[in-house]
Amino acid sequence: MSIAATVQQALARAGVVYEVRGHTATESLEAAARTCGVSFRRFVRGVLLKGARGPLLVVLPLSRSIDFQAVGKLLGRRPVPASADETAAVFPDCDPGTVPPLGAAYGIETVVDPSVYDSEDLCFEPGVHDMVVHIRRSGFRRLQAGARVAGCAQATSGLQSGTAGGSGSELRVPEGIDLDSMVASFTPAPEVRRHIEELYELPPMPAVAQRILRLRADPAASAERLAAIVELDPSLSAQVMRYAGSPFFGYCGKPESIRDAIARVLGFDLAASMALGLAAGRAFRNPLDGPLGMHAFRRHSTYCAALVQALAKAMPAGSRPQPGIAYLAGLLHNFGFLLMGHLFQPEFFLLNRLVAANPETPVTAIEKRVLCMGRARDVLCMGHPSIGAWLTHSWKLPDEVTVTVCEHHNEDYDGEHAAYPNLVLVANRLLRRHGIGDEILEPPPEALLARLGLAPERTEEILEALMVSGSSIDVIARHLAA
Repeated sequence: MSIAATVQQALARAGVVYEVRGHTATESLEAAARTCGVSFRRFVRGVLLKGARGPLLVVLPLSRSIDFQAVGKLLGRRPVPASADETAAVFPDCDPGTVPPLGAAYGIETVVDPSVYDSEDLCFEPGVHDMVVHIRRSGFRRLQAGARVAGCAQATSGLQSGTAGGSGSELRVPEGIDLDSMVASFTPAPEVRRHIEELYELPPMPAVAQRILRLRADPAASAERLAAIVELDPSLSAQVMRYAGSPFFGYCGKPESIRDAIARVLGFDLAASMALGLAAGRAFRNPLDGPLGMHAFRRHSTYCAALVQALAKAMPAGSRPQPGIAYLAGLLHNFGFLLMGHLFQPEFFLLNRLVAANPETPVTAIEKRVLCMGRARDVLCMGHPSIGAWLTHSWKLPDEVTVTVCEHHNEDYDGEHAAYPNLVLVANRLLRRHGIGDEILEPPPEALLARLGLAPERTEEILEALMVSGSSIDVIARHLAA
């Protein structure tokens, strides 16, 4: 695949010398930089925000985080990250999720952090996930004609060992960032938890998701009625068809319609849960890249849902959870990250960067060390499980899902609907070996497997069978994040 046509034309018009190098497609810019052996300070990225006068592209090194206060002063208002659909509209010739740091080429206002020019040799993603453009600093300057150069990133480049909060194990933190002052400048916090819903407006459940949820509760529900709802949304229809046509479901042939996919391949229960989970995820405006970005979220949730479904089938017949709800629980278990990114965008951007810099540290530990420091601590100290459960309860999603969202990191949970969060924890421990998800890198607890009636060797067989079909799951995940 060639680089985006607009990027190609911009390079030709500027008359700059550059080199395009291919690499294995990656899910994030951090992964691309590591694959190419390029330091984060030399890898330039673009972040699309919504400003008072339209879209604004912030250009900065991968080694730095956006300074939301500085950008807010430039805009005259607090910046809002653009959604996936808005990003696709601005960069129509690019792979979903790619943002070339060339605002002028796409006719949008651009601000370049001066630290971009600290390095003589630079590189950037040219609208595709499997190529990188290498260019000299002078050439990159020519491509930024008309852009403002202004401080819009935190501190200086590079990563160093440092502590977040001054105690406990060390975190790798972008050099020069004062986490106390940075986090303290974030969203005002509620005085007490019971006032959260008065101060922070939860996103409404998408209309299609509401209709599917009502249908699931209707004793007269049928595959025909579900298909009629799904068909009202062409994007959702395409996603369900991709699922049904995946080799993972083992259907011989190709479903010809939504009704065919539901009736012959997925079944009503699984199809309704799947469509509900896919539709519910559209309520959020989140960054695409990074370990907590939408790309990683969709890939993780797709793998987790598939593995939870397979593990549930291996449980003793008398204790198996409902297949559709089990799949939905796996698909939505990290819903808290979506809500965190939606309500607390600056905090989430920081958390996303810190998780990328500390891949061996449990994400729950990073949340407690960093996000409980600012004035939003009354909300953020709940952590992504409780934040997510707050939303699923508000949306009246099945209780099994809310319990899963709240307890999926708790290996000791043995309360109501325990099979669902227990299965998700087992699935995530298994997936972590393959670099998927945010669980700790430890085997599933034997006591937990015993409660579920799963033999350790059987879970290994199920995991390996899933990873064999991983390519088809990756295709589904990429389409979902698009």
